[in-house]
Formats: sequence, structure tokens, C-alpha cells
Amino acid sequence: MLDLNKEIDELKKSFKEGNALTKIVMVIGFLLSLSSLAELSSKIVAWKGFILSGLDFYRSLFVEPVTYLASNFGLSYTELEIHVATVSSISIAIGMRIQIMGQNVAFQKISERYGSEVKPNHIPLWVIAIVAPIGIWLWYGLDDPTIHTWWVIFVALSLPLFVIVPKLILSKLGDYEFFEKGSFSYFKSYYIYISSLLLIICVLAAINLGLNSEQQMPNKSMQPTANASAD
Repeated sequence: MLDLNKEIDELKKSFKEGNALTKIVMVIGFLLSLSSLAELSSKIVAWKGFILSGLDFYRSLFVEPVTYLASNFGLSYTELEIHVATVSSISIAIGMRIQIMGQNVAFQKISERYGSEVKPNHIPLWVIAIVAPIGIWLWYGLDDPTIHTWWVIFVALSLPLFVIVPKLILSKLGDYEFFEKGSFSYFKSYYIYISSLLLIICVLAAINLGLNSEQQMPNKSMQPTANASAD
């Protein structure tokens, strides 16, 4: 581990014993580090606004319409239920998608090993990807279940574990072989899908915000002209 006090003492000593050029370089480096920190903080603020715009866009474009339309079909959702149902549905759908991708890689390896082309059956995975989200939405809309938010977040973030761990256990205990290991990453594929979806929502929100701002600017610029003509 670094001794912070020792590092600071050596820095002070270098500054005192250094010539004028060394002192100038050190001061400039310190100022540049401050400016980079200021730039970093501004970038964090910009990203915060970018993400908040995405959340507002998601609420206005999805949460509010779902709440309104669901009432017409005898379904009732709280905002938390919509969030959890949405996250759960997306996680399940993407989880089944990466399962299909992993199976394709595994069966390709099997075909190469045994010299005969075999194809996996994806129908059970597609059924789960469709039926499970529908069941979740109906459950939340017709009932009022207790929602453990942190458990939902944990499962959504660590879903690839529930795919990989059984495969690893079976490969150690039985005749099952983890064919796609080393050739396909469930974690990487899952998080790429999740990140891409979030990025698309934020980008659409930014575009929507920009279009609304452009529509409001002409209206504001016309107000002084209207007031002048009235005078």
C-alpha cells in the first residue's frame, strides 16, 4: 500500500529542492489536474441530466400510458409494480435470448466434434420468454403481491449467474459438458443487451428533449416582437 504522508513529504521536498523550471512544471501540472477534475464534474452533471431525461421519457411514454390503458381492461398497477414488471420482463426475455445464443454456439461445437450437423430446439425458451412476462403482468395487475425491490434488482443484475452456475455444477458432477465455455460469454452478452436498451431510451429522450426545446425557442423569440407591436 502507498504511504500517503510519505508521498506528500517527497512531493514537498521535490518542490523545495527543484529549480525554477521544475517548480513551474509542478504548478502547471497541479492546475491542469484541477481543470481535469472540474471537467470531470461537469461531465458527471451532464450524464446525470442525460439519465434523468431518459427516466422522465420512460415515465411519460410508457408508465403513464400503461396505467391508463390497463384500467380499461380491469387491471390496476402502481408505479412500482410497472417498474418491477418491466425490469422482470426485460430480464427474462434477454435471459432467454442469451440462452438461445449460447445453445447455438454449443451445438456448433458439437457438430464440429462429431461431424454431423445438429440444431437445438429453441421453442421452450421462446415460450418462457413470452409466457413468463405475460404471467407477471397479469399477476401484478389482478393481485397486489408484496414486492421485494432489492431482490428483484439483485436477480436482474446477476441473472447470468443463474444460467452459468447450473452448467458448471452439471459439468463437474455428471456427463454434461459445457461446450460454449470459453467461446461465448453469457455475462458480456447480457449486459450488452441491457446497456444498449438503456442507451437507446436515453438517446430517444435526448432527441425528444431537443425537439421540444427547438419548438419552444421560436415561441419565446416571437414574444418580444408581439409586445413591441402592441406598444
